[in-house]
Amino acid sequence: MYTPELVQELRGHEWLRKLRTEIATSASGFSHPSREEEEWRYSPIDKLELGRFTPVLSKPLIMPNDAKKKSDGFHTISTVDGYLLSHDQLDTYDVHSVSDLEEPIEFETPADMLGSMNLAFSPDPVLIRVPRGSRVDLPLIIDHRWEKESAACFPLIRIEIEESAEIEIVEIFHHAEVDSLIVPETKIVIGNGSNVNYQQVQNLGPNVWQLGTLDVSVGQQANFHGAIAAIGGSYARLKTNCCLDGRGASGKVSAIYHGNGDQVLDFRTHQKHVARDTQSDLLFKGILDDESTSIYTGLIHVHNEASGTNAFQTNRTLKLCDRAWAESVPNLEIENNDVKCSHASTVSPVDEDQRFYLESRGVPTLDAEKLIVRGFLQEVVSSLPVEAINGWIADLFNQKLDTRATYGQ
Repeated sequence: MYTPELVQELRGHEWLRKLRTEIATSASGFSHPSREEEEWRYSPIDKLELGRFTPVLSKPLIMPNDAKKKSDGFHTISTVDGYLLSHDQLDTYDVHSVSDLEEPIEFETPADMLGSMNLAFSPDPVLIRVPRGSRVDLPLIIDHRWEKESAACFPLIRIEIEESAEIEIVEIFHHAEVDSLIVPETKIVIGNGSNVNYQQVQNLGPNVWQLGTLDVSVGQQANFHGAIAAIGGSYARLKTNCCLDGRGASGKVSAIYHGNGDQVLDFRTHQKHVARDTQSDLLFKGILDDESTSIYTGLIHVHNEASGTNAFQTNRTLKLCDRAWAESVPNLEIENNDVKCSHASTVSPVDEDQRFYLESRGVPTLDAEKLIVRGFLQEVVSSLPVEAINGWIADLFNQKLDTRATYGQ
């Protein structure tokens, strides 16, 4: 199904075709992910049947008006099933389909099977370059949609931000009523002195599996403020790596999530401090209803040369139903004594005193619970990095919360 011969059907110049073949060949040397591995512990990855999904090898026949949702408030890049369909081209950044590039660009060698599959079978890798000193005036929306049933899709986005630039990026994985597997990878390289705000919105359909990676490297005196909002998918996993490579680099990552039904929302984070005087701050807050599950495992890794590190990690989960389940495993690995690091994790039901206080003032039980949940999430919602879409994200969560018909048991 995922053979080296199959990648030859994808469009691209000779260097890219050769790279795809090499990576597809090496992928056969990796074992299938297993929950016996620490990286996949607690997950349902053993239920993944790759043979059920077929890579999309031809560009979807989508009319331009359907592909491009133009807005005066944003710059837009649109993809369908991993193919680049349209984009706004400005002087402040460049967008390229890697398949069109005659000169090769370097890609890191993938370390596992899924990374290899993404690089080998991504039909239209997208390269975005923000030149030195640029200020992108409006948020850049990367709009991913899905059309094909029983498809395996491999979106690959690479964003290179040169020195002293500023940009806001929103990556949206839209709802779709298809049974599909998506394996997206987004790589962001932030140059010295640059500032990047990044927001990912995962609003996938109920039958979609997502096995995603967000990989960020931050240069000297540069800042990354990223956030994830996740409400969709059957099994939706995102592995976030934030590597602080330059002295004085800062990385802040937050997330809000809401699971219901039998959803599994899975987050793995790695705060990697390589250089001196770096800072990272992580805050993940979520709510679980029905028989849904959340998984959080996080690692703060402070390297030997990273003196002066300040690193914080917090995961808090609120259960609306006794049948919901949460795994939360924070970890520290510290190789230098001159650091400040802490981690915290809680899993708890709705506070009975808060509920009683509202009920005693005439608020019905279900409405009281909704008010408590909204207050619980507000700490993250109010500080999401791309302000222009914060209201929309709040509406998505409110709509899902409003579907609760009865008080959880």
